[in-house]
Amino acid sequence: MRFVGFFLYLAMFSLSSLIGKDARAQDVDALFNLTFDELLEQQISISAKESVALQASPSTVTLFTRQMLDRLAVDNLYDLLNYVPGFQVTRGDWVGAVPKEHARGVYLDNGYVLFMVDGQRINEISFGKASVYSPYIPLSLAERVEVIRGPGSALYGSNAFMGVVNLITRQDENLLSARLGSNTSRGATLTLHPQWAGLNWQLLLDMQRHGGAAHNFNDLTIDDPRQSLFVQLGVQGQRWHLRSRYNKTSMNGYINLGGASDNNRYESENLGLEAGLHWWQDDSGALSSSLDISEHRIASAGLLVEAQPGVLAADFFNGPNWVTRNLQLSTDWLKPLMPGWELNAGVILLNAEQHQAGALTTHLQGGEFVLSDSAYLGGIRAFRQVDAFDSLLASQNSRSAYLQLQWQAADDWLLYLGSRYDKVQRLAANWSPRFALIHQLNDTHSLRLQYGEAFRTPTTNELFSSDNVTQGNPLLQQEKIATLEAIWRWQGSNTQWETVLFRNKMQDFVNKVAVEGGSRFTFANTDEHEIRGVETSLNWKLNEHWEGQLNYTLLFDNPFNASFKRYGQLRLGYQQESLSLNLDALWRSAVGEQGFHQSAYSLINFQGRWQWQEKQVLTLSLTNLFDKQYQVYEPRLSNLAMPGERRQLILGYQLSF
Repeated sequence: MRFVGFFLYLAMFSLSSLIGKDARAQDVDALFNLTFDELLEQQISISAKESVALQASPSTVTLFTRQMLDRLAVDNLYDLLNYVPGFQVTRGDWVGAVPKEHARGVYLDNGYVLFMVDGQRINEISFGKASVYSPYIPLSLAERVEVIRGPGSALYGSNAFMGVVNLITRQDENLLSARLGSNTSRGATLTLHPQWAGLNWQLLLDMQRHGGAAHNFNDLTIDDPRQSLFVQLGVQGQRWHLRSRYNKTSMNGYINLGGASDNNRYESENLGLEAGLHWWQDDSGALSSSLDISEHRIASAGLLVEAQPGVLAADFFNGPNWVTRNLQLSTDWLKPLMPGWELNAGVILLNAEQHQAGALTTHLQGGEFVLSDSAYLGGIRAFRQVDAFDSLLASQNSRSAYLQLQWQAADDWLLYLGSRYDKVQRLAANWSPRFALIHQLNDTHSLRLQYGEAFRTPTTNELFSSDNVTQGNPLLQQEKIATLEAIWRWQGSNTQWETVLFRNKMQDFVNKVAVEGGSRFTFANTDEHEIRGVETSLNWKLNEHWEGQLNYTLLFDNPFNASFKRYGQLRLGYQQESLSLNLDALWRSAVGEQGFHQSAYSLINFQGRWQWQEKQVLTLSLTNLFDKQYQVYEPRLSNLAMPGERRQLILGYQLSF
């Protein structure tokens, strides 16, 4: 309650002392008063591979500008999805306590949402899920975030199954910020954009260290420490650009592979290099190419078997010490055909391989994991190669091409038609068509109808694993989804309301199947599922200072795996020239599964910003304000219950220069 009292005092003191003060930054006032019409005209690129207005997008897109991000108590890209209709994110267990997406009723580990930073994909081929190798992507470095709600394989291929998220980094702001918070949390951000030798340069740096809140787990009290580093360097000329990125995350001593221990280890590293060239861009069209190179490393070990007198003298820890690499070459072509007609096309060559399949383990004998005292190594040791994982050393190359046609049939009618062809090594060829028809009924109402198909390529773990727990299935084929959406949008002078009806028909879902009497399991294309639902989003401005937002999602069918059937978000904000106060609530319905139950709950968050000098800002972030203790369904844990995030307070200072 001390935090609550502190928050109320700060809010009232700041409000009473600052109302009526002169503006200290002209751009702040302009951005806080962005009209809904101007918001709909914001240019996005995620849905069409070119810049189009948000209202003319061929996909259902949620956009977060930098100013919107500043009103939310969120510092990780994954957690931002809690403010996107149709999506939720909670932490779960895998080879570390990583974020897991709940996307329109699908809550699985297989990588159904594609994540990108500046257009470069984060997902890789061994686990498929972006958060396994990159569990923390700082929003402090984001200029904007664009989210496709629904299939995106017609442009982006595999993993763009239930959605696509692209974080676009800051492009021109120079700032330095420092943060201190509860549980010995601290962090810093630096962004520089100098001009030198006729070129535009970029340096982005974010460092985070969370001491970790205490959680109750299996009658134990455990801490949740986290550390992360994110660095990006870039340079841009008139027709070309070059970017390199490095990020590292550590989460030692928390839940991992079903067990909790101070000796659990998790560390991931990612290195990316991207080069782009505009061959030409004029009234006759545009042609551009890009080369993406990335490497993903994970070294993780979790407590799998505890020591037992007379059986096993030392705890058994085990986990992956893996490296995967991607090399992608793509070319995109834009061509106006005739008045009202436009063509987009492209080709993509992707070479992906699992380069290393070693282990972090305590027990190894003859290249195999053996639960005996004779195989004990004296502690956790790292191996770059173990016989049990050799079958994972495989490639997954693909050759792809896409085509999209845009037709402005009339001032109030817009049509998109497109498809993408993917041929993935060892798997059947796949077509991903899409269609969008947009009709502007009048100045305030618009309707659109969208259809799209998407796929997900099985991971190397699902295809080729061969150990004491899993047996891969090289005969697996791609999972597929067909999505039909109907969208209505009403645009008033101070209110915006959007409602989306969707139907997802999923087939050939990859699921676990027990073999050998249940002691091991393999993977098979077994399940077909249909999920229908409605998403609605309401934004309003009461006057020049007060605003609000309401998102609500309802699934008509049961989710795939135990997840939320209803959830929503409410935000109230007060915006002034130098002051921003925002209070929001995340609400989730009850979740029940055999052996697990969590009643409905709400999480209250607060974000405040005070621009007390022309170029200086103070911030206060409070997440889970009332320290609500809750659990999330996690089938990888023996008790099925993953502890939810505890209260976090962060004070920040930001200097622009």
